[in-house]
Amino acid sequence: MFFLLTLSSAIGLALGNILESVGLRKANSAKSLVKNKFWLGGLGLSAIATLLYYAAMAEYNISLVQPFMALNPALTAILGWKLLGERMTRKVAFAIALIFCGLLIDGTMAGESSGGFRPKETLWIYAGAVLALLAVFCSIFRDSEIVDSLCAGVGFGLSAVIYKSISLEGLFPPPVDSRIFVFAVLYLAAFLCSQIGLRRGRALFVIPLSAAVGLIVPAIGGILVFGEPFPPQKIIVLFLVSAGSILFIRE
Repeated sequence: MFFLLTLSSAIGLALGNILESVGLRKANSAKSLVKNKFWLGGLGLSAIATLLYYAAMAEYNISLVQPFMALNPALTAILGWKLLGERMTRKVAFAIALIFCGLLIDGTMAGESSGGFRPKETLWIYAGAVLALLAVFCSIFRDSEIVDSLCAGVGFGLSAVIYKSISLEGLFPPPVDSRIFVFAVLYLAAFLCSQIGLRRGRALFVIPLSAAVGLIVPAIGGILVFGEPFPPQKIIVLFLVSAGSILFIRE
């Protein structure tokens, strides 16, 4: 079930990214965008893939699930090569190889013991530290592509950590819970940043960088906030998939 959920999610997100990017570039106004079949189809696929991703997170350690999201840029590149006739460079091929090597190692740890939820203060301290780092990086790198990518990655990554904390308390958490509100705000902000980034930037820059950031933030969160196991193999996995994701960035 672990591989079914994670692989289905990654494939759906990759297909959704391609369709959304095509739709955003074809649309010349907000009105034409909401009628664009490519953008709507990509949005629908991404929504289904996201639900599968959250199902995987609720069931398994987030530091195991998250590396599989690095398949997003890898599959996007492969699909772009096969379906859209884009060029496959040695750099991209090497990036794909790194990601797949990392995932092969990650898959061997699928049966590791589950983590637990540390005091809620740990969650907020971690979220605050990550947002502070985001502010610092955005003040240093003022390029719109970098800022959009960082904001999207951090937003999706932190929302995943907060969702994981909610899922540990059952399918029906208390209706009045600040985590639900923060999750919704972070996810919506990340979605808007990703759409803005795809609109005014290069998809093969925005997607890889946001994917790398969105991978690292929840993976580290799983270890620090939920006390998930952190064997040496996991360090190798995070290094391989992060390096592979970043290599997709085109200058």
